[in-house]
Amino acid sequence: MNLGSIDLNLLHLLSTVLEERSATRAARKLHVTQSAVSNALRRARDLFGDPLVVRRAHGVEPTPRGLALQPALREWVETTRRLLVETPTFDPSKSTRMFRIACVDAIAATLLQPILRLLKERAPTARLQLLTLDRLIAEDGLVRGEVDLLIGMPPVLEDEHDAETVYLDPMECFVRADHPTVRRTLTLDAYAKLPHVELALFNTVHTEVDQALAKQGRTRTVQVALPYFSSIPLAVLETDCVATLSSRLVRSFAERWPLRVFKPPLPLDAIEVRQVWHRRADVDGAIRFLRDVVRDAARLGTPSRRNTQPRQGPRLRRST
Repeated sequence: MNLGSIDLNLLHLLSTVLEERSATRAARKLHVTQSAVSNALRRARDLFGDPLVVRRAHGVEPTPRGLALQPALREWVETTRRLLVETPTFDPSKSTRMFRIACVDAIAATLLQPILRLLKERAPTARLQLLTLDRLIAEDGLVRGEVDLLIGMPPVLEDEHDAETVYLDPMECFVRADHPTVRRTLTLDAYAKLPHVELALFNTVHTEVDQALAKQGRTRTVQVALPYFSSIPLAVLETDCVATLSSRLVRSFAERWPLRVFKPPLPLDAIEVRQVWHRRADVDGAIRFLRDVVRDAARLGTPSRRNTQPRQGPRLRRST
């Protein structure tokens, strides 16, 4: 094939259509007319000898050939961009960039304040937006460049992503301060017999505690399952349940509410919180800066282990 005879703009356009799953959105993103996109698609089909995309009610769907081409086209576009565009020097003191981080509410509860504090010191005019994980997944945010960082515990790391550990956090348990049966200690027998409040992220109840109990020949009852970390202490305050979460999160809750905190009465693995970015961001000084901020924020946010007694304050009125 004579590469000199190929219009390389077709590859850029085809990559955009495949990413957007819509000729209309691709035209808008490329600042061309929809008829120009349609004409270019016809030429791309001739070039590859395949329909590449087929029309659907809400856009287009790639053919198997189009789907197979998408990763290579995406990489070609990024490589070409790196070749042609000199990466500008990032000056945090003058930047007005909107940094976008995807995370669960537990990460926000433990890292948001130190991140904001550091941004105020180092990049006072920069902006920050936190995004939910469901939006990250639905929109493939890291790949599309619409999310700068994922901070969390991803079970799988995609080939085109890199990651580093932000912190390791042991697990701790907590009950309300005036719990009728749990006072100075939390035994394994009591822990197994108590009703539990558990996280049900994406409608799936976490099972790490169940697996650890099974190794001890025990089981438990999950009385309340909730989709948000931040709602778990509210359920604990209104029930006789116990909850088990990462230490940083538990400590932040115990500073605000009358809770009694304990070490787990059985072995539980510490959680590893990582920050994840797309490899193309390795050359982006702004995202390297953001990663440094997150790393330093994790050190600033290290919780104190001294205060395990319940915070003194006004009692919440319990419903009857």
